[in-house]
Amino acid sequence: MNTLALRNRGRYLRQRMPRTGKDIAIDATIRAAAPYQKVRFGPNAIKVKGEDIREKERVGKTSAVVLFVVDASGSMGAMQRMEGAKGAVLSMLMDSYQKRDKIGMVAFKGTEAEIILPPCSSVDLALSRLQALPTGGKTPLCAGLSRGLQLLHSELKKDIETKTMMVLISDGRANVGMGGKIRDELMEISAQSRQLGVQTIVIDTEVVESSFMDMRLGYCREIAESAGGKYYPLSSLSPEALYSIVDREQQLLFEKNT
Repeated sequence: MNTLALRNRGRYLRQRMPRTGKDIAIDATIRAAAPYQKVRFGPNAIKVKGEDIREKERVGKTSAVVLFVVDASGSMGAMQRMEGAKGAVLSMLMDSYQKRDKIGMVAFKGTEAEIILPPCSSVDLALSRLQALPTGGKTPLCAGLSRGLQLLHSELKKDIETKTMMVLISDGRANVGMGGKIRDELMEISAQSRQLGVQTIVIDTEVVESSFMDMRLGYCREIAESAGGKYYPLSSLSPEALYSIVDREQQLLFEKNT
């Protein structure tokens, strides 16, 4: 995806008034200074003043890192969540080669979160890592979000222009914290995600009894709100539905930054 580059790399698109002073557009600067040479009484060389300086505006290919953080606890629908995420991961990896995108997956269950697939663009690696999908145990949602955020933060340290997206797939019924109150920890991690500029997509898989009121007991909606992200209630999860949502949100993420 082509976006405006923040650093001195990428194709020179056009000139602009200086913002950083580090990537001077020589051609545009000379053109800006040329009309004033007669009145500046300089030697034969062109005399350039500060107001003549122009900077390069560049456009370059920006990659994305999409990290699926999946609830693998023993709650109802755990295997469906894992299989849905697996299908979406493989579909996105098939599309990622030319986009230079990376796709990864973290699963949380019991008391901790496990990196199932580190952010990569390898379909072969994904196939080998996603063969066995662990499920069962309690729901350490805080650990899952925290581990996912750590991975995305590491990717941002490698390249600040990378677009990062965390896709949480859970029923939101956390019952294991990291030492403090579960809700407070979740809100703190979600706020940190927002501060880092991580786009958060929350897929709420909680099954709600048929009623005129949508009564959900999990934290999914609050996590999305705190992270400044998007919330999708989707109790019937399929790889196709998940892929469609993430692909659409990824396109919107790039459009927002162009």
